[in-house]
Amino acid sequence: MDIINLSLPALKKALDDKVLSSLELLEHYLKRIDKYDPQVKAYLHVNTEAARAESKRYDDKRAKGETVPSCAGIPVGLKDLLVTQDMPTTCASKMLEGYYSPFDATVVKNMKALGYIMLGKLNMDQFAMGSSGETSYYQKTCNPWDLSRVPGGSSSGSAAAMAARLAPITIGSDTGGSIRQPAGFCGVTGFKPTYGRVSRYGAVGYASSLDQVGPIAKSAEDVAFIMDALAGRDPLDPTSIVEKPASYVGNLSADLRGMKLGLPDTYLTEHVAPKVKEAVLAALEVYKKLGAEIIDIKMHNVDFGIAVYQIIANAEASSNLAKFDGIEFGHRADTTVLEEVYSSSRGEGFGSEVKKRLILGTYMLQKEQYEEYYVRAMKLRSLIRQEYDKAFSQCDAIIGPTSSTAAFTFGANRSAFEMYLNDLYTVLLNLNGSCGISIPCGFDEFGMPIGLQLQGDMFADQKVLNIAHAFQQATDYHKALPALIEGGL
Repeated sequence: MDIINLSLPALKKALDDKVLSSLELLEHYLKRIDKYDPQVKAYLHVNTEAARAESKRYDDKRAKGETVPSCAGIPVGLKDLLVTQDMPTTCASKMLEGYYSPFDATVVKNMKALGYIMLGKLNMDQFAMGSSGETSYYQKTCNPWDLSRVPGGSSSGSAAAMAARLAPITIGSDTGGSIRQPAGFCGVTGFKPTYGRVSRYGAVGYASSLDQVGPIAKSAEDVAFIMDALAGRDPLDPTSIVEKPASYVGNLSADLRGMKLGLPDTYLTEHVAPKVKEAVLAALEVYKKLGAEIIDIKMHNVDFGIAVYQIIANAEASSNLAKFDGIEFGHRADTTVLEEVYSSSRGEGFGSEVKKRLILGTYMLQKEQYEEYYVRAMKLRSLIRQEYDKAFSQCDAIIGPTSSTAAFTFGANRSAFEMYLNDLYTVLLNLNGSCGISIPCGFDEFGMPIGLQLQGDMFADQKVLNIAHAFQQATDYHKALPALIEGGL
């Protein structure tokens, strides 16, 4: 049985029909982790014994004819900012080294209730701050397509584990493209739901008005399948949406008749690598053959996106991470001088990228700078939302590249500005709060995957998944595997 290429619905059926046992499925992925993760370095913690015990429990229940939850036995990997009782949660930072939460994040609790097996915690940029996966305190995750290249960030481990098939499904988080950009770099499918569609309770916050938990998967079909577990109202998260959506996988469709896809005039400029542009234009032709109409739209506030995002995200991070002071939460420096506890604990616990963003955020929130930076950024955020409203009055979804380039090499000496440009096409969606997905659409001259981004309106999650699914029904890019794992376990 070709386990690693089975869709989640097919895995569920194999388990339900007892063609495959929960323990057999788990052991298959544990063997893959043993074989490939020493090179990929996606996992910070593997939940081996607890996962085995839970898998065996479900097998015993099935053997006795007892009822089990609908997704019993399907393993899932978690980005290491989702708190868990039985595994450490570090946010890939020294600040939280060895921390165990007294409760599970809501999405973890919901998945456990449906029988998903928590396979382990996945590496990330420290406190989700980064676009390459290089800021983790513990290790640098590698891109399975080329181990000398970055996997993207901040959900680096989630995307790399999915590309190397070290889990059937992984969960990440997206503040400015942190699901979609690494999914694009690693040749997998990454979905950012509408803000509030998935609970953020128990996801360690970076920028609360931008953060959203979501899945990284092999396909849009698998995204739709697990979104049925993730989506829904959570009374513990006041920003979660009250309305319970209909089944995403049950309403998945590849019918694009009458669909209009908008291509912004600022999306395929000189910033975009030639091979990326070529792949996106080829994808447009696929969509035309599928019955969609491609229209030109104008989105001029793209130019302000990075600046607005950085101001708002850093300001909110300054507030959210204030609690990690060495007294209430987090690493505590070895000092008995009260004045040094705060500065030394934060100085030792946070990495350089986190410190830089916290300093910028704190500066922008000072009384003298507040109006000049934060208030103006919020006004521009409103203009960006108005521009999205106008765009979605003309089209069903916005199409374009996920990133301007494919994955770059470690130590490429990219400036901070160049690093931030990785998020040029993704941050606007978080500022708007609507949904988007990155799907593979080709390869560059070095054989690295290229991501195609589809952006939808608020609550248009099903429509975006359908548009992505239609492309994947007509192409095989999402089925391609890195040479590292071809022919392996």
